[in-house]
Amino acid sequence: MAQMSDEEFEAEQKKFTRYHNLLEMPLIIFFLIGIIAAALNVSISGFTPVLWFVLSFWFVLVIICMEVSMIRANLERKKQS
Repeated sequence: MAQMSDEEFEAEQKKFTRYHNLLEMPLIIFFLIGIIAAALNVSISGFTPVLWFVLSFWFVLVIICMEVSMIRANLERKKQS
């Protein structure tokens, strides 16, 4: 990984935080739709409740990967300085 200045690292960290916040919204929405669909025993837009939970789980995995990459970048940065 290339050496970043403090300003570049802070900008990258803010970008990760913004994406993290943007990904939390569909996660919550899909999870709530899955709960409602399961409680009412209906399929919404042709998706069964399980598929809504799988969609929300995908967002969880993306958020976890982003957090792990941010931790890795931070550890590499501390190691180099």
